[in-house]
Amino acid sequence: VLKGFNEFNNKLQKLIEDNQNWIKKEWSEIEMKWSKWNSQEISIFIGHTLKCKKSKINQVYEIIKKNKVDGMSLSKLSKTDLMSIFDFETFSQACNIHDSLNEICKKYPINVIDSDKNVAKQVISKEYLCPLSNLIMEDPVIALNGITYDRSSIMNQYQSIPNYSSLMTDGNLELYPDHALRQNIQNFLKNPK
Repeated sequence: VLKGFNEFNNKLQKLIEDNQNWIKKEWSEIEMKWSKWNSQEISIFIGHTLKCKKSKINQVYEIIKKNKVDGMSLSKLSKTDLMSIFDFETFSQACNIHDSLNEICKKYPINVIDSDKNVAKQVISKEYLCPLSNLIMEDPVIALNGITYDRSSIMNQYQSIPNYSSLMTDGNLELYPDHALRQNIQNFLKNPK
């Protein structure tokens, strides 16, 4: 009986290991496509990261569908945005999602082609891309919300930003040049990898 139990136990252990390896492989494939995630994949990511019950994952899925969140837009959300959109119970949950997604973004950076600047198929740091146009910034400026935008994009599209009035002082759009980032972008464009 013990010998039979031992054989069964060894087979069970092998099945568990095979299952864990399969999950790891599938999860890695999901992570690689983060910039193209749809509602279902984002809800799986949040559920997996926070170890949620199925009911919470379904609730998150409905929120994502309602707000039309995709992988790229999720990557641009702040911890506070995540907290308010997904109505997490604790701020640490929003931090966990934000930090986990940032790690995935670093692990699997997107390749962007910007033909205007003759930069083709190379990894471009997310901080060099304008969150509005998703293009390399020419004149990076910091808005009052603490986010850096390309000047031309923010000037033309600021009204499409939720709570855009918070970007203004006395009715004027407040923007501050980010000289260090501009220099880094110029160096990057001069010396492509």
